[in-house]
Amino acid sequence: MNGGGPGGGTPLLRVQGLAVEFAGGGAGAGSRGAGARRVVDGFGIEVAAGEIVGLMGQPGCGKSTAALAMLGLVRGGGRITGGTVEFEGVARAAADDAAMQALRGRRIGFVTQSARAALHPLLDVGTQIANVVMAHEGVSRRDALARAAELLRTVGIHEPERRLRAYVHELSTGMAQRVVIAMALSARPKLLIADEPTSGLDVTIQAQVLDGLWQAARSTGSAVLLVTQNLGIVANYCDRVAIMQDGRVVEDRSVREFFRAPQHEYSRRILALQRASEEVDGDAAMRAARAEDVAEGAALLRVTGLRKTFGAARAKHRVVAIDGVDLELRRGECLGLVGESGSGKTTVGRCVLRLEPPDAGRIEFDGQALEALDDAGLRRLRARMQIIFQDPLESMDPRWTVEEVVREPLDHATSLSDEDKARRIAALLEATGVPREKAGARPRELSAGLQQRVGIARAMATQPDFVVLDEPTSALTPETTVEVLRLLRRLQLEHRPGFLYISHDLTTVRFICHRVAVLYLGQVVETGTKEQVFGAPAHPYTQALIDAHLFPDVDHRRVDRPRAAALAGEIPGAAERGAGCYLVGRCPLEQPRCRTEPQQLRTLEDGRQVRCWQISPAPG
Repeated sequence: MNGGGPGGGTPLLRVQGLAVEFAGGGAGAGSRGAGARRVVDGFGIEVAAGEIVGLMGQPGCGKSTAALAMLGLVRGGGRITGGTVEFEGVARAAADDAAMQALRGRRIGFVTQSARAALHPLLDVGTQIANVVMAHEGVSRRDALARAAELLRTVGIHEPERRLRAYVHELSTGMAQRVVIAMALSARPKLLIADEPTSGLDVTIQAQVLDGLWQAARSTGSAVLLVTQNLGIVANYCDRVAIMQDGRVVEDRSVREFFRAPQHEYSRRILALQRASEEVDGDAAMRAARAEDVAEGAALLRVTGLRKTFGAARAKHRVVAIDGVDLELRRGECLGLVGESGSGKTTVGRCVLRLEPPDAGRIEFDGQALEALDDAGLRRLRARMQIIFQDPLESMDPRWTVEEVVREPLDHATSLSDEDKARRIAALLEATGVPREKAGARPRELSAGLQQRVGIARAMATQPDFVVLDEPTSALTPETTVEVLRLLRRLQLEHRPGFLYISHDLTTVRFICHRVAVLYLGQVVETGTKEQVFGAPAHPYTQALIDAHLFPDVDHRRVDRPRAAALAGEIPGAAERGAGCYLVGRCPLEQPRCRTEPQQLRTLEDGRQVRCWQISPAPG
């Protein structure tokens, strides 16, 4: 334990021996008596004034429960059975609700993970923040509303006076999260505990929220305890990191020490992807070997002018989800498709597989035009074109066993005998790391990582030539993400399918992909090799996307480096597109002609394609 943080001396917060147990659920590790389960067991942590500390650990380790217990709170069915919370030199029993109540809100603020659930649906934003300000500071409503506008401005909300009159259903997810942070900061607490404050947000909005949180903490001298699973957040914003496992802290070090030489076995496992990425990016021979993975010759998949709209057939305005997308993929290649939520990534993947019928465009797979095939022709082709879904559990019949889930495509798309199918299933489960004894289990009986492995086994059952991977690691822990990505990489090397890898996580894209296509409001704005796009992004949107992404790199922390020109606001609705560039209103390079001149993909001298008239194309 770091005694008092970077500055030494008495810490602002010191937690010792914290214990929380829940009734029911059966006796497990750390349980105290029949039917009781101890989720937090001997937890301890220190936070110094002005320090930002990350608290990490796999799901179920007790992070969120410990965060609440530091405030004397516990969810239904639980009780605090031990531990002290010392704040500003005064120790209190964590279970003493009356003593802890004096800290909550005024001295220690709390930001919950689900912002929409924390906000009242029938009160406008101004009223909710003003009520907190009046309760803690005793000022008039007029002064409280002025303070509320100031707080919204502090967390990066534009036109805060107008947003004071908004209700939660009128706010985007990112804006709602910033409102919750503003409420937590309203009493000027000395410590802010934030429990996964940016989960589910796009990278650009996540960066805006965390920038506002970091700047607010630094400007007020507050300390922050940041509960997260995101290594990038820890690397870019935190001074120290505490790793939690089985209800207690097992490692507590400075962020730089942690990333350079993690001590605990779990810490080393969750940093494995970063280590592997650094090896690939830093070794010229490995980069060359990866480039040779991609076969030369004709494209396996070629998409031209793909367009898809949604809405009633007679509706006055239909929503344009995809607007003229061009893509090309070779056998053995992994093409990353990246962009914010609402950019059309998933729709592209579904249209390419003809799970959604496109309105226009041409899709050629291995020389065949898919639009020319009838239903019977498409069914015959299904064995060669598969998909791995974002939520594997939702894509499986809950009544089926693992063996039945993997067997389904073999029944529909092959003429294998029952014996051959059984051998193929056994080989697939072994290849994807699913224990053979799990073959008879139902999907809900598996961990998220095993569910995704079963989804991969099912997709690879027919030995496809092309696979769409739709956010395959979005719901996984860092440790499981490493395992799944290495599995996908090995399967691609062994069987050489083409992968269309759809993701918002640029760290995984940089690890697994050969080329990258950047999508914004249904248009591809830049395509190029991984090295081109990540090393020297050309389009303003690509630059902002990569600048906002929090790579787990302590040598290039976001809070330490000069900030590139950021995008304003959030991705607009599809109906808000103008006649010219779709990035108008957010782009830092915007010119008058951008509002009226439609942009075209143009090839640059280095071979990449960019959709922006301000970037010089290749001569001729």
